[in-house]
Amino acid sequence: MRTLLTVIALFASVATTAPAFAETSSVTAHDHNAMMSMPMDHSSMNHGTQPTSAATVYQGSGVVKAWSDTSVTFAHQPIPALNWPAMTMRFGLSAYKGSPLSVGQTVNFTFIQSASGYDLISASAN
Repeated sequence: MRTLLTVIALFASVATTAPAFAETSSVTAHDHNAMMSMPMDHSSMNHGTQPTSAATVYQGSGVVKAWSDTSVTFAHQPIPALNWPAMTMRFGLSAYKGSPLSVGQTVNFTFIQSASGYDLISASAN
């Protein structure tokens, strides 16, 4: 019985204060226009690590396993700078300006990390 009275008292408290709170607020959860007119200066906020135009360039060597218009797949040797073991993986070609590589060709290559994964920068045959 005591629990029931406590629940009723708590409910009554919330029921009487919630409307009063809502009346004092000029912005409701659905009033996006009012929020859009608020000043939003984020210049002093720490947004975490942001991409920079000077991305780290990594080096590797491996064998071309596949080539397409948008990606190349290498079976590469370990890449110590990234603590990567030898593996086979795909690299995007959006930053690559060289000629297509032949499947089976052994190459040295450079790449960067991008928003979509890793992109090939350059490649030269061994």
